[in-house]
Amino acid sequence: MANKIILITRLFDAPPALVFECWLKPEHLLNWYSAGDGWTTPHAHSDGVPGGRFNIGFQGPDGKTGFDFTGTYDEVTPPAKGKPGRLVFSSDDKRTMTVEFADQGGKTLLTLHLELENVYPEEQQRHGWSAMLENLNTYLERKAP
Repeated sequence: MANKIILITRLFDAPPALVFECWLKPEHLLNWYSAGDGWTTPHAHSDGVPGGRFNIGFQGPDGKTGFDFTGTYDEVTPPAKGKPGRLVFSSDDKRTMTVEFADQGGKTLLTLHLELENVYPEEQQRHGWSAMLENLNTYLERKAP
């Protein structure tokens, strides 16, 4: 049976090229790629090319709970003038995620297609990914000129 796919969208007040870069480069991922509620990102490795691997660590607020989110980039298409960017990646637990980066007058409309896993409830997963996007927004606001 196929996993359920949910859609999350978010408008960022930052250009698509920067938002795209924040999804690929470890120095950015370390600053925002965590699920909120006290979770942190202790390590991030990313080879952002098709076939490249990623390994992003999640550490719980208790300092004892943690896991690595690992997988492979299937498609890496940077945004270009008039064309949205797109990342497609497969996690090692066999789920596929797609992130699209569309220019909206110098801002970025991000659309995340997320295949849910079967362990945690949909609402918990939606909350975690939404918190990550809120963290990204906060990070981008700090980077703004």
